[in-house]
Amino acid sequence: MDNKKPVRRIKLILYGLLAFFIGGVQAEPLPRIAVIIDDMGLNYQQGQAAVQLSGAVTYSFLVNAPYAQQLAALAHNKGKQLMLHAPMRALASDEHEAGELNQDMPAQEFSRVFLRQLKGIANIAGVNNHKGSLLTQDYQSMARVMSLIKQYAGTDLYFVDSKTAQQSIAGQVAKEFGLSVLSRDVFLDHDSPSENEIRQQFKRLIDIARSNGRALAIAHPRKKSLKILQEELAKLDDYGVQLVSVSELMKKSQKIIAKGGFRSIPARQEKLKTAQPVEEFDVF
Repeated sequence: MDNKKPVRRIKLILYGLLAFFIGGVQAEPLPRIAVIIDDMGLNYQQGQAAVQLSGAVTYSFLVNAPYAQQLAALAHNKGKQLMLHAPMRALASDEHEAGELNQDMPAQEFSRVFLRQLKGIANIAGVNNHKGSLLTQDYQSMARVMSLIKQYAGTDLYFVDSKTAQQSIAGQVAKEFGLSVLSRDVFLDHDSPSENEIRQQFKRLIDIARSNGRALAIAHPRKKSLKILQEELAKLDDYGVQLVSVSELMKKSQKIIAKGGFRSIPARQEKLKTAQPVEEFDVF
């Protein structure tokens, strides 16, 4: 048993109280991160291992995946937040999938397919796109997606733009329809990186959260990714960052921005300026 963890928590609480009582000002809230595990349901063992991650990790399920229902029920019973991972048309022709939404579908077929997906996973709190580097750049298609979400659940479901294309307009269109929306900040494990690369991406997530007050990561239920997540999530007290669900990240970030934001950390900001985004994220 790690006896250091309770000590670290006590120290953080004491520092907060000192800032409040001695400094005469309200202690600043901790920066927040959320982590979505995508592609849930394809592999039972890895999905089961993913659900065992500690804290408020959020899980996004492919409705047609063979183990989606079992793993979604398991995650829900453990108090985890669930999402629909909706397949959408990619730019690369070899990345097209059966059952995906595409811009050439007649409106009635588009609605039928997406509503079936929305109804396919119980207890979802939101939706994000699986692939979709082509579809998320098409305004009419995104308007259909957001309209159907609103038709199905009003504004109860949020939308996360996975940002599989830099030119995605999905987030913008979701806002136009009055949905709560966030965009992915970091992919932890794009294109099967090494453990060191995954760890560096997690550190980048922390950098962004410290600079902006909040940050959102997407990862996948793979052995290396889960190993690094298990290790790094145990260090959040040391990083001074809080893990929350995606819906909580949305609510908290809106309140905090209205109250004046967070401290920035200059040394880490310099690292962020040199980060170069990859243009295309469909291939995982």
